[in-house]
Amino acid sequence: MSYEAVIGLEIHSELKTNTKIFCGCATTFGAEHNTHVCPVCLGLPGVLPTLNKRVLEFAIKAGLALNCEINKFSKFDRKNYYYPDLPKNWQTSQYDLPICENGYVDITKSNGETKRIRITRIHMEEDAGKLVHSG
Repeated sequence: MSYEAVIGLEIHSELKTNTKIFCGCATTFGAEHNTHVCPVCLGLPGVLPTLNKRVLEFAIKAGLALNCEINKFSKFDRKNYYYPDLPKNWQTSQYDLPICENGYVDITKSNGETKRIRITRIHMEEDAGKLVHSG
């Protein structure tokens, strides 16, 4: 019996934006702990997130660069899991209706052949958070 190895990669990128993806809180690194938070970041009842326009622009540019279909309709979902660095116990993310999908990158192999690397999707999601311990 013969098998073919298929390897998938999940690649994350941190976008250089002035504010977070779903609120107006600053993204300045190195600030005092818990100073760049608001009711949206904390998932308090009654608050609604607003998508950062710059994040959407970055996602569309990445989709165009990777030959993706840019969807006219896209949605976000709550991905529920319990990690200590996730204060809301959910992460706002995309899955079944991402902003971009069905793309590819062509690379040239050492023998001159072209190999097509498929891109399943590009989706936007908030960063879960970070635990910082002094020791």
